[in-house]
Amino acid sequence: MTKQTKNHLIILIAGMGMLLSTLDTGIINVALPFLQHQFHSTTSIAALSVVGYTTSLAVLILPFGYLSDQIGKLKVSLIGLLIFGFGSILCGLATNISGLIIFRIIQGIGAAALQATSAALITTLMDHDRVSKALGVLGIMIGLGPILGPTIGGFFLALNVWRLIFWINVPFAILGLICNYLLIHQIHENTAKQRFDLSGSIINATMIICLLAGFSLLSKATSFKLAVPLIICGLVLGVCFYTFEFRLNEPLVDFRTLSKAPKIWLYLLQTAVFGFASAIVFLIPPFLFEKVMHIDVGVTGLLVLGAPVGLVIFSRVSGSQNGGSKNQKFSRWGLVVIALAFAGLLLVGVQWPPIVVTSCLFLFGVGGGYFQPANIGNIMQSGSANSQGTIGSLQRMVQNIAIASGTAIGSTLINLTSPNLFLGIQVNWYLALFVVVIIVIADILINFLYSKNI
Repeated sequence: MTKQTKNHLIILIAGMGMLLSTLDTGIINVALPFLQHQFHSTTSIAALSVVGYTTSLAVLILPFGYLSDQIGKLKVSLIGLLIFGFGSILCGLATNISGLIIFRIIQGIGAAALQATSAALITTLMDHDRVSKALGVLGIMIGLGPILGPTIGGFFLALNVWRLIFWINVPFAILGLICNYLLIHQIHENTAKQRFDLSGSIINATMIICLLAGFSLLSKATSFKLAVPLIICGLVLGVCFYTFEFRLNEPLVDFRTLSKAPKIWLYLLQTAVFGFASAIVFLIPPFLFEKVMHIDVGVTGLLVLGAPVGLVIFSRVSGSQNGGSKNQKFSRWGLVVIALAFAGLLLVGVQWPPIVVTSCLFLFGVGGGYFQPANIGNIMQSGSANSQGTIGSLQRMVQNIAIASGTAIGSTLINLTSPNLFLGIQVNWYLALFVVVIIVIADILINFLYSKNI
């Protein structure tokens, strides 16, 4: 097998794993009303098919990342494709809502393995000079998920073949398995054997469940009093998890070594801020277009594509321009462009042409396209060669939790400012702009102090 073929197969496996896992995060959302009717269920019960998927993904992504450092990224990716493909088949065969929820949890387990290994496959197995371009492709796959998910789901529902929403994953999973099988017999991976940190995994899982449950309840007035204690409990468990792991000799996450990387916490905070801002960008525009500007749903579907299209295009552009030496520069300027996008959205009035809003969303995508691959590169470079699976899964876990928090907080602000919907939208834009500006300032100050110390 030539080096070029090897690199192409690695990109295909990593990119396909990220695309499938992000695609199925949103593909079912558009089908929830149909599935509720199909299985004679309630809205809250049908929604568990989404909650089950996202929770199993978030809970297991870190253990799978750790496991990939122990037995090999390709093996864990292979396991992920098998579980994800099998779960997709079962979801399409579901005859009741309980079965669908269980099968979606199985899908989420496979998705966790795929997301845990995507970045690590690139940084550990590809030729060094191809890594930045490959991370750009990974950014494209992350951006394509929000575009294709609702579109594909709506298309199959219109044809009255809802089972294909899940079965469409199967041929891609099979292709990934074939490519993975070819590489496993061609590549020797360096692994580091050590005892599995079960206690740390349990603390991490409990933390994530508390946070996700709290965020999901946050936007409902009837459960707000329960949501806050759950979120606080999750944050406390996060501190406990860090303290426990820091003292452990064979931890799930080696925080002791990571702390020696001077800017790792800045990079992870940037990941969280981008995830939060992305959630706001994908949540709020439909409200603005449909409820405030009174635009047709079909046209709204096109107008909201500004952000993901910008992200897809400029992830590729930034990957080609980077070369691996401009990660810090690209991530900083990407955040600056994102801040400009939110500033532009704040200026938009109700009577303005909708294309102006779409242009601002596209500008957000431009910033995200420059930021995300560079941010992933920064984080992966902060970990050792033997911990790439762990550090890559940590990045995805942080971003997934941030997306959940952004969605919940954005929805809560909309509810709290009702019936003045436009005010709620403006408050969301202000909040997103504030957190992005804060992290940009922190980036500038930390880099300034770091340069002085050098």
